[in-house]
Amino acid sequence: MATIGVGYADGLHRSLSNRGSAVFDDTPVPLVGRVSMDLSTFDVTDVQAKPGDLLTLLDPAHGPDALGREAQTIGYEILTSLGRRYERRYIDA
Repeated sequence: MATIGVGYADGLHRSLSNRGSAVFDDTPVPLVGRVSMDLSTFDVTDVQAKPGDLLTLLDPAHGPDALGREAQTIGYEILTSLGRRYERRYIDA
């Protein structure tokens, strides 16, 4: 199991409890248990994760719409729920 410092205070919906996923080295890893205020736990049994490795919550392959489907909402709600602790980079179109 891998516990990460991201929870519903960061915008990770509580509805993702026991149904969401993240990505580690292009492999989906399931979220297990409840999303708490500041922590979430993922099952990394099938990957070679070690302390300090990063799990990806959103990327082009697992975007806001995919995470929204897992949370039973829409991608726009996922994006507008992201908390202040995330780094933001604005890129000119």
